[in-house]
Amino acid sequence: MGARVSFRSLLLPVLLLFLTACLPALPTTPPTLPPTSIPSTPTISPSPTPTVTPTPSDLYLTRDDVFLYPGPELYTGDVVTFDVTPHNLEGIDLQALKVRIYHQTPDGAKVIAEGGVDYPSFDGVPRARFVWAWNTAGLEGVQHLTVRLDPDDRIQEGDENPANNSVTLIVRLLPAADRPPPEAGAAWATTTTECCILHYLTGTAAERDLDEIAATVQRAVDFAQERVGARLSAPLEVYLVGRVIAHGGYAQKALTVSYLDRHYAGSDLESVVRHEATHILDSEALAEWAPALVREGLAVWATGGHFKPEPIAHRAAALLELGWYIPLGKLANDFYRQQHEIGYLEGAAFVTYLIETYGWEGFRRFYTSFDAASETPAEALNRALAKSLRVGLSQAEGGFLEWLEDYPPSPQDVRDLELTVRLFNTVRRYQERYDPWAYFLTGWLPDPTVAEPMGIVADFLRHPREPENIALETMLIGAQEALRTGDFGQAEALLDGVDRVLAEGTFARSPEADYLAVVKTLAADGYETQRIELTPTSARVQAIARWPVLTELTLEIDKNKTNKRMGELPLYCAVSWAGHGGNSGGSSSNQAP
Repeated sequence: MGARVSFRSLLLPVLLLFLTACLPALPTTPPTLPPTSIPSTPTISPSPTPTVTPTPSDLYLTRDDVFLYPGPELYTGDVVTFDVTPHNLEGIDLQALKVRIYHQTPDGAKVIAEGGVDYPSFDGVPRARFVWAWNTAGLEGVQHLTVRLDPDDRIQEGDENPANNSVTLIVRLLPAADRPPPEAGAAWATTTTECCILHYLTGTAAERDLDEIAATVQRAVDFAQERVGARLSAPLEVYLVGRVIAHGGYAQKALTVSYLDRHYAGSDLESVVRHEATHILDSEALAEWAPALVREGLAVWATGGHFKPEPIAHRAAALLELGWYIPLGKLANDFYRQQHEIGYLEGAAFVTYLIETYGWEGFRRFYTSFDAASETPAEALNRALAKSLRVGLSQAEGGFLEWLEDYPPSPQDVRDLELTVRLFNTVRRYQERYDPWAYFLTGWLPDPTVAEPMGIVADFLRHPREPENIALETMLIGAQEALRTGDFGQAEALLDGVDRVLAEGTFARSPEADYLAVVKTLAADGYETQRIELTPTSARVQAIARWPVLTELTLEIDKNKTNKRMGELPLYCAVSWAGHGGNSGGSSSNQAP
């Protein structure tokens, strides 16, 4: 086991601490999410005088169609990835369509990226993606880029006006010395365990909690291997990253897991490693060509749940009660664009049904019977079922629905599922608007096995950190905690608050205004809030001032003061604190597959 940074020896007695922590005078209107602080593409300057023009009918591009990673800020030395999403591609030969990006320098335009509109993504929208294409080392301040579609004018039909194929971007590179912690001092490091090689970033929660992580990962890998009946052919490479990416975990050549204290899309670490380790075992020992419906279903079945341990059959039966069941053919043909939690749960239940009905060997015979034939996923399912189990998809679905009747859901199952689906729909709406670098349908799943030798850390740490982001993220975490304890009313109240902010852009009511007040109170004293638990008279908070040391604070409402400019909302004052160097509870218990 590699060295672990431990701060338990620094644990301090609870001290009464009167900070300058009462929230300073707030603005005369309720706080509003500032569009300049968390925009969809913050590194690109907006047009100074926007004008309304007719939408082109031919191939075209706007500045909003070019997205830069990492974000939201860019710093000197970053290695930048570009997404380019053209419009009106119907009838255009994508193999002939090129995209070229130029950096305007004193010596003229320099090509920094070129390629086709051929990068695969979950949303199915054609785009060009240039991975780690522009190294900004040695550059400072404002940079000018030009992005051009069909730069050599090879496409005629469907591109009648080449003038709308080009956009200019103004990109501001902040000084490298201004990188925030823990990114400023982070570097890749590794430690080896019985099952795995753990890669982590120094100065982060992963380094702080490395011993606990190693034990959890070992349990999870052992569980997945036993469940699937296969062994890893080599140590599993696990990369622990300090920002939310998609739902918090993905498997490529290695397993990438989001591990941070403010993991707003989270579930438990053991579940995510079970899920993703199953994908690795699946690709090595079972089937390369299985459709996503059964591939993801197998991973959830092997894990024992999706974001948490759950009674899969009962919760799938709740889909029927809620009217959310998706016919298997439709789900198979468009799996990743169906509602995420419903699709994964239904896939897991179908896999469970097949295993219980035909045994593991029967299921394995079915699962390994897929090949690379060019047919729809539903057709492939039908053919594999007929070939291996002598039933077609329609007959299998009929048996599946009858099987679900034997698992009637409790009212708690139905309510929990209803709020779970709402929670993660809200998480993804938050990502689309305020953390688009994390959104799984359009975002990017960077490969850390390529990044590590290049010394790239920004794409695995940098994320929005405005007070408004932090307030919303801690509310989402609070809703998850309420669901885990069965406090459905609290979960619903927090989701109502997040949804109001997403709809209106303001923190005008409780509880969202309270969360923002707490975040700003602590920020004034140099703390970045990670978690908040509100009571009628106080707030219990986990926050960080010196990375990655978690501090637990209690903030009490000053009963003698309210801020009339905020509609009588209370002021919070920090009254006590204690150092905390162990597992945050949000680290090893809040990761998402």
